[in-house]
Amino acid sequence: MQFNRLTSASNRIFDFLCQWVLPLGLLILLSGMFYLKSRSTLASFYLGLFGIPSLLMLCLRPREIKTLLGEPIFAGFLALCIWVCLSLFWSPSESTDFGLMKIPLQSLMLFAGCAMLLQYRSEALSPLMFCAAIIALIATISYLVPFISTYAPGHRMVGGGAFTNPLLSSHLFGFFCIYWLFICITSQRLSVLWLSVPAMAVMLIAILATGSRTPLVALALSIVWLGIVSRNRRSLVLIAGMLLGSAAILLLFPEILGDRGSSYRPQIWQIALGRIAEHPWIGHGYDAELSIDVGLGYSLLEPHNFALGVLYYIGIIGMIPWAFVLLRGLFCGYQQRLQPLFILASTLLVYGIGAGLAEGGAILTRPREHWFLLWIPLALIAALSIANRRNQLAKSKQTQA
Repeated sequence: MQFNRLTSASNRIFDFLCQWVLPLGLLILLSGMFYLKSRSTLASFYLGLFGIPSLLMLCLRPREIKTLLGEPIFAGFLALCIWVCLSLFWSPSESTDFGLMKIPLQSLMLFAGCAMLLQYRSEALSPLMFCAAIIALIATISYLVPFISTYAPGHRMVGGGAFTNPLLSSHLFGFFCIYWLFICITSQRLSVLWLSVPAMAVMLIAILATGSRTPLVALALSIVWLGIVSRNRRSLVLIAGMLLGSAAILLLFPEILGDRGSSYRPQIWQIALGRIAEHPWIGHGYDAELSIDVGLGYSLLEPHNFALGVLYYIGIIGMIPWAFVLLRGLFCGYQQRLQPLFILASTLLVYGIGAGLAEGGAILTRPREHWFLLWIPLALIAALSIANRRNQLAKSKQTQA
């Protein structure tokens, strides 16, 4: 009798966390950068409402671990996290900070939490994404209005909330621009379509207002991907319209592309490759320092390319699971291209890969803008794959119908 009571209490706690806490945590993770004051505040909300609850749920129901390990993306990401932690042992630092192992665990719980949420409450993902996109839209409009009214040549919009850098801000504007483009292509409701088209335009204008060019490359790659996985007339019309609109804006404001030249990217990459050649196989270690001086008067701390960052910190061996999870995510997105949520998640991943071509370099970080480029899309793809194998996505569609 006592064992049955313990089991019943465990199930009630698990259900409460899955039904209420994880959805709230995911919503704040997706939208928090727009209204929270700092990344540290976002990290605190993430840990309290998503990371720690996900870990507790795994402790309450250990059989979920077996389900997670059966997903190749999760298994590959786990291998990446393990190698990242091992790299601390050959780090050049005199005193190794093993507390850094908590950071890979935070990322790992993102995958675990999304997987459990979509297994047991798969119908929650679409409303959560929509709510986060509405919050992002309202906040972005509030940034654009004063920026446009006081615009002067050379100014770049940063935004409010936890945003501190125009390039980093553009990652989230691009993330939600992709979301609204996806809604434009897939929605059958006219009222939603009337909202999604101007919302997509607002997010595109916000990207251009940041003056960042990397997101434009990422958007172009995403549009090509959408054309591949979503072959219908509406997608072609909307994609063509978006391309023409972007071309018109660039013709009117050519300084967006030309004023800052190459932003020293070739020089940065050349120096980074030289550092990588020092320890090509195992890298310099997770907590190694990187300082790149290209004559700007200050040193850069990132190689401005995700792949180069992986090679520098954890080497070619660490690059293998990292590349595997990306390729597996794209393969799943293409394989399940008839399911809308897979289209959305894989397109977000393509956007992230494109944005990482000339920006970033950190491997695993606490919750911040870079999570929107790779880890959130990959966590969604892995969760969707698990739910799809267990037929939860089909059940969700039947329930919504």
